[in-house]
This record gives sequence, C-alpha cells and structure tokens, in this order.
Amino acid sequence: SGDYGFALVSSSGSLTNSDINVNCNGVDINGIKSVQGEDFTIEIGNNEITTDTGSGITAYDGANVELHNNDISGVGERSGITVQSSKAYVHHNEIGPIGGWNGLWLTGSFDVIAEYNSIVNTAKTPVQIGELSSSGPSPSASRLHFTNNTVSVDTPGTCSSFKYWGGEYTCPAVSLFRSGVTLYDNEFSLGGDADGIRAIGGLLDVQRNIFNTPGTGAVIRNYDSGFANTQQYGSLGFFSLNTWNGIETAYNITKSSVTVQSEFIPSSPPGLFPVILDWPDQEAWPANGFQGAIIPTPISECASCDNLTPINFPLAMSMDNNSTVFTFANLSNVDTSKIYIKSQPTQYAIQVRRAEMVRFQTLVDGMTVENTNVLIEDALGNDLYSLYTDQNGYTPWFALASDSHLDFRGLAGGDNPDGFADDEFEDSCSDGIDNDGDLTIDNNDLDCDYSAGTRELSRYYYTAYRFGFGYARSDFVIQDATYQDTINLFNSGPSVSVIQQDGHSFRKIVNFTGSAHDGQLAGFYATDELAQWDQKGYIHSIEVRDPFTSEWSSAGFAVDSSDAEPGTVTRFNHPFNSWYYSFDMTNYQETDYTFEFRSFDGIDYSPIISRTIKLNAAPPVLTVTSPSDGSTWSDGTVTFEGTAYDQYGCPIDCSKDIGEVYFYISVPSFEGTTPTSGGADWSWTWDFSGQPRSSEEYTFTIWASDSDFCLSIIDECDAVTMTLTIDNSNSAPFVSLLSPQEGQRLSVTDTTIDGVARDNDGSVSRVDITVRDIYNDGIIVHQQSVSEFDTNGAWSTEWDPTILQHDHEYAIDVRSYDGYDFSGMTTIVITADNPSDAGNNQPTFNSDGWLNEIVLYCEISSQSQDRCTQGEIDLNLFFYDLDVNQDLILSVYDADSNDDSTSPAMVINVGQDGIATYDPISMFFYDNNMETWTLENVVFMATDPFGSKEISNPVTFTVIPISFQIDAPEVTVIQDGETLIFSGIGLPGKTVTVLINQVPANNTIVEDNSTWTLGIASSRFSDGSVTPVFRYVGADYSSNVKISVGTPDEGLSTGMMAIIALVIIGLIGGVFVYFYVEIEEDDNSEVSDEDSSSEGWIWDEESNDWIEDPNYNS
Repeated sequence: SGDYGFALVSSSGSLTNSDINVNCNGVDINGIKSVQGEDFTIEIGNNEITTDTGSGITAYDGANVELHNNDISGVGERSGITVQSSKAYVHHNEIGPIGGWNGLWLTGSFDVIAEYNSIVNTAKTPVQIGELSSSGPSPSASRLHFTNNTVSVDTPGTCSSFKYWGGEYTCPAVSLFRSGVTLYDNEFSLGGDADGIRAIGGLLDVQRNIFNTPGTGAVIRNYDSGFANTQQYGSLGFFSLNTWNGIETAYNITKSSVTVQSEFIPSSPPGLFPVILDWPDQEAWPANGFQGAIIPTPISECASCDNLTPINFPLAMSMDNNSTVFTFANLSNVDTSKIYIKSQPTQYAIQVRRAEMVRFQTLVDGMTVENTNVLIEDALGNDLYSLYTDQNGYTPWFALASDSHLDFRGLAGGDNPDGFADDEFEDSCSDGIDNDGDLTIDNNDLDCDYSAGTRELSRYYYTAYRFGFGYARSDFVIQDATYQDTINLFNSGPSVSVIQQDGHSFRKIVNFTGSAHDGQLAGFYATDELAQWDQKGYIHSIEVRDPFTSEWSSAGFAVDSSDAEPGTVTRFNHPFNSWYYSFDMTNYQETDYTFEFRSFDGIDYSPIISRTIKLNAAPPVLTVTSPSDGSTWSDGTVTFEGTAYDQYGCPIDCSKDIGEVYFYISVPSFEGTTPTSGGADWSWTWDFSGQPRSSEEYTFTIWASDSDFCLSIIDECDAVTMTLTIDNSNSAPFVSLLSPQEGQRLSVTDTTIDGVARDNDGSVSRVDITVRDIYNDGIIVHQQSVSEFDTNGAWSTEWDPTILQHDHEYAIDVRSYDGYDFSGMTTIVITADNPSDAGNNQPTFNSDGWLNEIVLYCEISSQSQDRCTQGEIDLNLFFYDLDVNQDLILSVYDADSNDDSTSPAMVINVGQDGIATYDPISMFFYDNNMETWTLENVVFMATDPFGSKEISNPVTFTVIPISFQIDAPEVTVIQDGETLIFSGIGLPGKTVTVLINQVPANNTIVEDNSTWTLGIASSRFSDGSVTPVFRYVGADYSSNVKISVGTPDEGLSTGMMAIIALVIIGLIGGVFVYFYVEIEEDDNSEVSDEDSSSEGWIWDEESNDWIEDPNYNS
C-alpha cells in the first residue's frame, strides 16, 4: 500500500500472491532482461491490485510479461492493464470495475494474447486496441489475439473523437485503430446504445462471438489522416458464426472490405438497414492517380521486423483499392434487398458479392493432411484466403463470391441507382470484373447471354501445400451452391545417393555413406523458405537391406549425421544431408555382397539403389623367395622375388585383389617405404647405386596389400623382415693421359692436353692437371681442371706451355675425381722445347710407317762377324723441319745417360745420311750374353741448328738367338714325280743346300723370319734309301732321315731316333760352349769328305740338277 507500487526495469522474475493497494500504478514493467541473446519474461500472477488513480499493470518499451490470475480494480484515472510496444500474455484476470479508462489499453507496436479474462464496468472502452488520440504513440504494426473472454459494461461511458468519429459517441465493446485483432469465442454485453466494434484501418478476424449490444454490431471504416496525398488504409475483416443480439444494424462499412458468412442478421428498425455500405470519397482511378485509394494496414514495420498478421487470419492481405466490398454467404435474414448502398461516386465504388460456402479437404495418398495451407486466389490471381486444414484435413468453411452486384444507373428492370444492388441485371455481367479470368469483361464475355439464361461465373484457384506432405494447384468454378472438393497433394518423392560405387572394397566392417533429400535440391538458397519450398519436405529415414535380409520390413536404418534439427530444412542443411550405415562382416567369407537402399519422406519411398561391394575380411599373406636373409649385394641392384596370397576371388581366382607390395628400408642414415606392383607372383629390383658409398647392413620389412589391408603401413599383415649387406662402396675412377706422352719434347705450340677418364660405377666429375718443374724441387708452375667429358670419357683442354723453360724437364700429374674418391695419380715427364728464337719451328716427327719393333736374329754357334741380321731405319723418312735450309742432326735420344747399362747410342750408328743401323754383334763387346742384346724403347731425336728438338716414338730392337735346324719331313717314302719337302731355321739371307750322295740336289735362301723350306725331286734319289745332307754356312748337317722312292723303308727305330736327338743336343751344347769360350778351332766333326764334292757346282732350277759353276776358280 502507499503511493507507489512495483517498478521492474529490464528485470526478470515473478511477482505473485501479493495484495497491492496504492495510489499510483500497481506494477510498472519497463524493458526486458536479455542474457546472451536469450530474453526472460516477468510473471505477475495471483495478485490483488487496487489503485486509486494509476493503472493496475503497465508494460512498456519492449517488455515481455505474463499476467495471470490478477484481480485489478480501482484505477481512477488510467486503464486496468496498459501495454505499450511490448509482448504480453494476459489470461485468467479479473479486470474492473475501472473508474478511469479502459480494461485493456494497447498502444504502439504490441503483440498481446488475452484469453479467459473478465472485463467489467470500465469507464471507457473495455478493449482499446491502438490509440486514436494524437497524444499516444504513432500507429505501428501490432496485433491482439482475444479469445474466450467476457466483457460486461452496464453503463458504457462516452468516448470522443472529432477527427475519426465526428465527436462524442457511446464507447463500444472493442475499439480498433490501425491494428489487427482476432476475436474468437468471446461474449460482449454492453448497455445503452453502445456498438460492438468500432474499427478504423484495422484487420479483423471475428468468429463465434456473442454480441449483446444495442447499437451497431460492427462499424468498420478506413483510416484517413486528413492530409492530401497520404495513403489511406481500409479495414479488412472476416466475420463468421457470430451472434448479434439486440442490434439495430449488423455492419456499417466505409471504404473497406469485409466478408461475412454463416450468421443470422437481425432485422433493423424502420429506416435502418442490416448492412450499410459507403464510399463517401471521390473515385480512385488512374485519372487522378488513385487519390483516396485504400490498402490494408501494414503488418510489419520493416522487411526484417516481426510479421504481426493476426494469428490464423484467413484472408489474404489484399483488397480492391477503389471499392467498398461486402462479400456474404450463408447469411440468414439478409439478401441484396437489405444491403443498403449509402453513397458512391460511381457504380463501381460499392460492390456487393453474393458468395457460396466453400470447403476443401486435403489428402495425400488417400491420407488426410492436417495443417495444410490452402491459398485461394481469384481468376486474376489476387489472393483472397490463406487457410489451414484441421486434424481431419478440412479447411474452415469460407465464402467465395458466386455473383457480384453493383447499383447501376440505366439498367433495365428497375430504378437505378436506387441504393440497392438487387435489380434484374445488376449481376456479374455488369460488375466490371473479369470473374472467370478469360480476359473479357461483362457483356463482352460470351457467357453473358440473358436470352440463354447464362452469366459470367466466378473462377478461383487453390494452391495447397504442406511442407513434408505435398503440393497441389488447380482451379474451380463457383455456381449458386455450396462447394466442397478434395485436394490431392502431390508429394515430390525423396531421393537417396550412396557415395561408394559398385566394386568398392570394405575392410571387415561395411560403412556406407551418402546423402538424401526430398523434392529438389539446389546448390544454394538465399533463404530458409526457398530451401523448404524447393524440397517440400524432409527425409524421415533411410532403410538399408543387407544381403541376408529378404524383406524391407526387416531392413536396417542409416544414421543421420547431418546435425540438422529433426524435421527442419534450412538454406544450409536438412535431415540426412549426410548419413552413414555400418554393418559388421568380420566373420563373413571374402566375396561380393549386394546392399539395397531407399529413403522415406513420410509419404513415399525413393527408388531403390543397390551397391555390390567387395568384402575384405583378412589381410594378404606374403612370402619372399629371394634374396636370402643375410646375403651380400654389391652390383648396384638387388632383386626381390616372392609370392602373395589373398582370399578374395577364391577358389577360382585367388589373390586377384593383391595390390602393391611395400618395402620399408632402414639403415641408421636412411629409412623410407617404397611401394611396387604386386600380384600372386611379384618381383622388384632395388637400385641402390644412389645410396651412400659405403657397405652397410640394410633391414628390409616387406608386406603385401589388398584393397583395404596394409596400405602403406604394416597394419594387420605379417611382414617379412630380412637383413642384407649392401656393398655400395665407391670404385675409384681412373684416368689416362694420351697427349703429351712420356718423354716427349713438348713444343710451345702443343697447347692441348687430352686423355680419357672413366668410372666403373658412376661418372667422373673432373680431372685435375698439375705441371711441376722437376729441376726446381717440383715447384708447381701450372694447375687446371677439366669438367667436360665425351660419352666415352675422352677429355681435352688447352693450356699455355710458353711458361716452360727450354730443355727443362717437367712432370705432368693427372688424376680424376668421381665425387667420392680420386683416381691414382698418372704422371709423365716431358721436356720443354722452347728455344729463345721465337721464330724457329720445332722439328716434326711423322709416325706414319714407323715400326714399334724390329726383329733381328743372331746365330748362337757362329763365329762369323755377320752372324746377326742388322736393323736399319731411315730417319729422314720420319723427321722433317718446316724451316727451309736447315739441316737436322739425327741421333739416338739418350734419356738415361747416367744409367750404368749399355746406352743404345753406344751400339746404334746414325750415319750422316740419316740412316740408323743396329748390328747386334756390337753388343758382344759389352756383354756376350745374347739375351741382353735386345734394345727396348729406343728413341731417336732430331735437333735443328737452334737447338730445338723432337723425338720419335720408341722402337724396340728384338734380338732372337737361333741355331741351324732341320725339321724332318712328314713322309720318308715318295713316289716317282713327287717332291719331298724339308724345312728348318737359319739366319735370314743365308743359303741352305741339300746334297744327295755328295751331289747338290737343291738350295734356298732363309726367309726374313729365319725360316726356310726346300724341296727335293724324286729323280734326285737313287735306288735304295738315301740320307740327305744339308750344307749351311760352309758346314754340312745330316738330316738323319732315310728317304726312299716307291718302297717304304722300315725307318728309324725309336732307339735310333733317341740317339740322334741326343747327338743333336750334344752338338748344340758344344756350339754354345765353343762360342762363349771363343774357341777358334774349326769344327771338323761337321765337315766330311763331302765338303769338296759340291765345289765348282751350282744347282740349276731349270734342269732340276747340278751343273758346273762357270764362275768357279779352283
């Protein structure tokens, strides 16, 4: 108690079970409590609120309140409950008596639900919706849902509004201004001459109410600010099943559109009419820019603001902008003769539409569908109703005009206009409307034929839709009768997709994934509404029939993994946008299995999709047959071979699912996994040439994979592990130097150094060249490297040898490098040819025809001075000088003059004529061992007058010791006419003569290779066996072979041959002894009496016989 009650500002909580008795407002609620976007309400309940002057309860500035079970009275200067720009749920309250103003006073932008309240004896209007005076807030989109309330005022007060109602008037039960109201199942009882409803620019849905009011049931008119060129708002109302008791007039409608159906309209006193229609303004038409036109009051303040259309409002938010329209159907005690047209600028400004009752039932697949939205449009597509079906699929009964009536001037059959639209021709053929949508109006329509008794009928369209159930659209025609029809919704079937395709392989557990949607699905939606309209439903479930289930009734269900709210489709997501289904097949045989899928949207099933998949239940098994564990490999590669087994495909085609074989290779410095193609039999060659140049033990872990097991990792496979010694140590490269050569005199014009460098296990990266001065302690005078090589390893580089001093020796060191190791050092020594006369040309050596070896022969047993062949070289053929008139000095190049061995220059004579001669016998003076007489790598040198020199290629004089040798012929018996051939060895150029019975039979000259061949004709043999004797260098040698003609000789016995061989060896030994001890005595044992028998005789080739020597002097 006291002056002030409670003030709750931006608060939450409750105020209950209190007795509030104050002078001012009992409870003031201002603002709302919000935490992290969540709004909290304030509860005011079960209170006794009595005020002296103030309001019982006020809710202002966005408050959100629940007011219930309060008893509010007093209120001498305010209203019982005042709500301004707030939300309120007002129920089970006792309001009144109110001494000040209203029971409910609602202003601003409000959203109020009031039900089961009792409002009694208010001083002014019991329910004031919106504020007529300028002192209140400006009109905004707002609504009141007023149901199951009782309003009783014994003596209504007097209200006043000169602007809108022309002065004072008895306060009505409900006053509506620029707002929406739903009045369902209420009872209004007012005394005096009060009206039931007074509405200005309102939206009214009034059904099943009882009005006990002595005045007019509903006074409905437009809102007009009174200012020129401002928009006027007509009222849009729907009245159904209301009871009007004691009224004088049921409906008084001005510049608005009202539909009334299924009511009893009481008769009016004389001079009054049950329905009064008015358009007291000028005509709104294109010529005046539709001045005075009307539209429905706004239901939202902005595009993103709340839509405050009255809850369950049945009419579409549209009206004729230039006509007062009264549509009636199934009204008792009213026809067109009782509908008074008060005033109109033209006959079109007032339209009376006789309607029929219409109802639809919506079905889908024979099942009723509740809460289906049914939109009704006229023939021109103007929205008329937006209805929802009940639990049995029925829409409410609603009125659709079947005929239209205007009060026309000049029509036959009546006094026109007479204030009523009931004359003979005041029907749809003279209403100025294209009722059937054929784009012809009134008498231009062929349907308007009075002689035939036909007129233009009204065509309408319905669009029925419920999300999740279906959609339908069609048209229908209303005649003069009640119309009922069934709307069969078409359900856009669902679809389902499975990501895994046929042949997909699963490991033990089958896990399908996919997506599903209802209707159509676009890639992008701007709003949730567009997504819902496109899909028209959602997936309720996805059924999966596994290979072991025969009936769909026993099928399994996929799991929705979309994270969408159940039954909710948004622009971004929808149920079963993603899904999965798992089936454990661990203990099943590896083979192919078929699964079937279908989705269900609550109405229909999608087409069935099947997937045949491959099951992998066990990993493959691998064996390695080669190489052996612990083996060593050093050739750059090692080949692994083996087999792999997998169950899939058995028993006909086992192991067909074997995939790759993996090798995990590890050493301390390296590890990695390498896949290679596999199969029942597999092989892989590993090239380890690129590995570190060392010998190490490598560990190989090897396993096989199939479609699901052991992919890149060992997984469940039993891997094979082996250790191999990989010898990848580097082989050093090698290098050779082709030019210059060892011992060469290098002219300063020879600027090229070339050679060959190769590497057996890689490539040579460079060759390093170093030139050292031997005379100066090996100081380095030049260094360079070569890094470009031909494919065969050849390399070449240029350098400047002018830095070398004349006649100095230099060492050229060459070695190659392969990136790991150096080759051995190759070193040659050259002599620089760089005389001071810069204009002099070095002598030139031409090796064409030059022999690398000259073979000479020396007789072992001879004491003759010419017992050796001589080697000669004409050096003039190989040395020449580019400089004219310069004689070359030719000599033996004595590089090792300090050597103790015999110098070639001491035994080789180079004459003035340039011919070099070597007679091996000259070596006898230095060494009588003939084995030492061979001269190896003799080099000759040419020197010009300026000291510039050039040397030859080396040549070897090979000395071969020989003794005269007779080889036995292949046969010892010849036939007449045949020739017997003897051969042997002797000193080249010497004569060999054969004697038969002391008579020369033939002779020959020993060839340059020390061999000789000699034939004896059969005619030279006498009867009996003959032993040929051979004369060589003044000595006779027996062949020790008996030769016969025609008859074979017994030949020599084995013993005799052995004796002969011993004698020959003894003779040869004697010769060696004789020769080396220089015994000067003649060997008379080799000279027989036959010596003189051939003197004075020579062999005649023509006669094949001996003849006298004409040049012989005894």
